[in-house]
Amino acid sequence: MGGQMAAVLWMGTLVGAVLGSAHAVYLYRTVTAEAPSAAEGGFVRLHLRAAYYAIWTVFLWALFGAYVLILWVISVIAYAAWDLFRR
Repeated sequence: MGGQMAAVLWMGTLVGAVLGSAHAVYLYRTVTAEAPSAAEGGFVRLHLRAAYYAIWTVFLWALFGAYVLILWVISVIAYAAWDLFRR
């Protein structure tokens, strides 16, 4: 039984890492699209801040990926059951 749970955790971590990477790319592009100001440290500091946000995004998505995957599976099953119940 432990092997199955480990597989679910690894799949969730993988799904989280993939979604986190996509979210990190979006976040990096959004942050770097801002015009750098001299008061904030300029161009380099803006890109460092964007990279910092992106790294944390991937880390947190990978960390909570299994939790999110299980919630999605439960919600799909519940939605299908509810849809069948309403008919």
